[in-house]
Amino acid sequence: MKILTLVFNHFLVNTYLIYADNNDCVLIDPACNNEMEEQKLQEVISNHKLSIKYILLTHTHIDHIAGCEFAKKTYRNAKLVMHKDALPLYENANNFTMVMGFNKQNLPEVDEFITEDQYIELGEDKLKVIHTPGHANGSICLYAEKYGFVVSGDVLFLQSIGRSDLPGGNHQTLLNSIKNKLLSLPPDTKVFPGHGDATDIAFEKENNPFL
Repeated sequence: MKILTLVFNHFLVNTYLIYADNNDCVLIDPACNNEMEEQKLQEVISNHKLSIKYILLTHTHIDHIAGCEFAKKTYRNAKLVMHKDALPLYENANNFTMVMGFNKQNLPEVDEFITEDQYIELGEDKLKVIHTPGHANGSICLYAEKYGFVVSGDVLFLQSIGRSDLPGGNHQTLLNSIKNKLLSLPPDTKVFPGHGDATDIAFEKENNPFL
């Protein structure tokens, strides 16, 4: 299993492409917000000959879903998936577009809701869904135990944690999610966050001032 990172829109969101040896791929948080960014996403997918099976949202704040309409139109056979608790914010995304500097969204319908301990299967590989609310309702992380990495969305960052003052946020819930579900992963687990550089669990245990 391999992971590619693209950075999109003025919030510098990490959009991830995780794919198996057979090139089955999950597109995580399509955040492209203009034609140039959309073209870049298509080029990377085409150049790597990836087959997009899922479009997965770690949470539904507008900066992470800005390219959702484009992604679903372009990769029609891909399933759009998220946690059910993230749906209300997704359905009300246009309440935040203007103030956050995004275009109005015509968001596609959700194909499937995913839950705690469910697996996203790609070829012979799989990603485990971890429900980690606190930054937003329905926030999830994806854990690849075999390959030693987790995609943490906006829950855990390099020497930082997600905001809890946005819609659906709760600081104590966020801390509980991080401490009980992420810091319990093996220390050498690499963390790929929703913004910024990658880190690992051991480093965050020792150096994150918010934990």
